[in-house]
Amino acid sequence: MVSKLMLAAVLLTGPMQSAKTSTGIPIDSQWKQSIYDFAKANVVHPSWGLAHSERDYQVTTELAKVEGISVDEDVLFAAAFLHDIGGITPFDKEGVDHAVRSVEVIEPLLQKWGFPMEKWPAVKEMILGHTYYGPAPTSREALAFRDADILDFLGNIGVARILAITEEPGRASTTLGPTVGILNDFGKTMAQKCSLNACRDIASRRGDELMQFLKLLKAESFNGLAL
Repeated sequence: MVSKLMLAAVLLTGPMQSAKTSTGIPIDSQWKQSIYDFAKANVVHPSWGLAHSERDYQVTTELAKVEGISVDEDVLFAAAFLHDIGGITPFDKEGVDHAVRSVEVIEPLLQKWGFPMEKWPAVKEMILGHTYYGPAPTSREALAFRDADILDFLGNIGVARILAITEEPGRASTTLGPTVGILNDFGKTMAQKCSLNACRDIASRRGDELMQFLKLLKAESFNGLAL
């Protein structure tokens, strides 16, 4: 039964609004809140963390709109916020690709949180197919998600993400040379990995941004000799 106090609040302010993520993605069910809370606590990384998940969700939505693709928001929410958990300690496993490991980790969690498990196959396809180096998935909504993940390696955000891993344990180097090499490779090849025309259009612009950054960096580092 609704209390008089709660009823008065609704009359004054209107229906209660669902919570939202930092970029405005609705958290309109308890299982979404559980996913988001788990991601905030565990998907912690400057390159692969919560902000990356937000961008993948939003860009997937943008690509799908341009391409006329129907995307299930429940599937996208689960995949976006959990697709990289398998690459983050303590959930990673040596010798297991992070996408495969993510699927292993999150299936029982989604069951526990009350996710509609009839949608699990679509979530699984989206996660397993999101890597730029792996085979492309077959469904168009999973292709849109993969393309969104690819775009996050390009442009100014791509530069920021790759530079953020320079000092990670096992990657630390006395020079920016290896990191710049990765950026050069991404700038030249990543757009070719897009599946959708909408992705290719954005990738072309972001690729130009990335290569312009590298051009200026080379000039400011004495032709790359002082990186």
